[in-house]
Amino acid sequence: MLTTNAETPTTKPSKPPASTNALRDSKQRRYDRKIDRAKIKARSEIDLFGWHKHNYAANDYWISAHVDTVERIDVDRVSKDEFIRKFEEPSLPVVITGCTRSWAADQNWSKEVYLLSHYADQTFKIGEDDSGNNVYLKLKHFLYYADGATGGLQDDSPLYIFDSGFERSGRGMKKKSKSSKSSKSSKLKSKTKPTNGSSSDDEDEGDNDVSPLKRRKVEKEGEARAGAKKETAPKKSRTLLEDYAVPEYFVDDLFRLTGERRRPPYRWFVMGGARSGTGIHIDPLGTSAWNALLTGHKRWCMFPPTCPRGLADPPMKSWDREAVSWFTHVFPRFLKPDPADPRRTLGERWGMVQCLQGPGETMFVPGGWAHVVMNLDFTIAVTQNFCSPTNLESVFLRTRDSRPKLALKLSQQIELLSQRPDTARAFAPLRDRLALLRYVPSVEPSSGSSSSSSTSSSSDVVDEDGVSATESESDTSDGTCMCKKCKMTRKRKMKGHGNAVEEEGEGKIRER
Repeated sequence: MLTTNAETPTTKPSKPPASTNALRDSKQRRYDRKIDRAKIKARSEIDLFGWHKHNYAANDYWISAHVDTVERIDVDRVSKDEFIRKFEEPSLPVVITGCTRSWAADQNWSKEVYLLSHYADQTFKIGEDDSGNNVYLKLKHFLYYADGATGGLQDDSPLYIFDSGFERSGRGMKKKSKSSKSSKSSKLKSKTKPTNGSSSDDEDEGDNDVSPLKRRKVEKEGEARAGAKKETAPKKSRTLLEDYAVPEYFVDDLFRLTGERRRPPYRWFVMGGARSGTGIHIDPLGTSAWNALLTGHKRWCMFPPTCPRGLADPPMKSWDREAVSWFTHVFPRFLKPDPADPRRTLGERWGMVQCLQGPGETMFVPGGWAHVVMNLDFTIAVTQNFCSPTNLESVFLRTRDSRPKLALKLSQQIELLSQRPDTARAFAPLRDRLALLRYVPSVEPSSGSSSSSSTSSSSDVVDEDGVSATESESDTSDGTCMCKKCKMTRKRKMKGHGNAVEEEGEGKIRER
């Protein structure tokens, strides 16, 4: 029998208990406070209410496909020798497809659930404070911000993860206390320990409260646990570094010969929302770079070394030095007619190249090319700088003047390998090329670094030509290493120098 609407019982959806809502609100407030603190530290020059004062979120920064003039090649169809001959030797940018097909990152990094389940409590660098100290944020807090919390979708230039220490598993995570282990062992001992102050001799006589059979059973269980611990060694937690491999074209990184501890930071895990990105810069020490995009889209604008530095990177005192500010205020100038030839634009005159990078594409940036990169939506990428046999001379000359110890180590390793029978064929020509550079004069340093992020404007340095050296964990324009160890060393030296000056001043006062 059919029932009418009046006869069907109406069930109202049950509301979540008030305690659940209170817990959720408390969690959100806690996350909001952490993000606000990170904003204040990373960019102290901006008020919390000024992160969206320009309303850049209302602008459309996407470009059409016909504007993208960068050639595409497939890594499976173009050999390494052909890549070097067509693109690396003539110093031409190119987009490579297929590099990420076999990566675990191709599947894992596009899933927020996977990242949160493995790295939720791991901290990642999102900038530096006014003292040059790194500012970190847990991944769960950053993803909460990127989803729109605390202005993440409306900020003019949102927070941006640009981290060279992502290979350190569990950074920032609390270590498990040993109290639980000690309590278990104490319980085990208490079971076998004689009572009423009886000695081990009394145990043999059976005067204690624990029977021999029960005591033996507990001892066997303890031995079994100890044996299991020896057989099954603790598993090392997985790192993001294991999810990708260096593409075939870029495996010959000569800086690896100097060792991981000596070489400057060279690889970064990159994550950020729309309008975050990297300000205009040139990669340090003349190195080239590759940038593999796993999720989202990036907009690139690049200039060859022949373009005047002050033209691509003019003084921007009225605005900050973020990528979105550059595309808003500087880029339109290159679309105007060239005063010398109105039939072409200023960008065409100086060889400006635009590119819209999509998921699964890897951008190759030759050394010496100034470039600015902005995320058009939520993106995840990995990027590395390298010194290859092709650009060895350019990199070595800049390294020799900026980082002499690093250059000496590199030349020594090449000399050593050139004398070994199994490697002489590959390294003897490199040794001879370095020998020809002995009397070459100094080369002007690069104007920026590869790891500048959207939180770098507070530490920009502008040279006499108005060119900025964006914030970096790598070398600055004068070759100063910006890794944490070197920064702390310089701080200690400055502190010691300041104390010495104070003591000298006090001594002069006493003499008077």
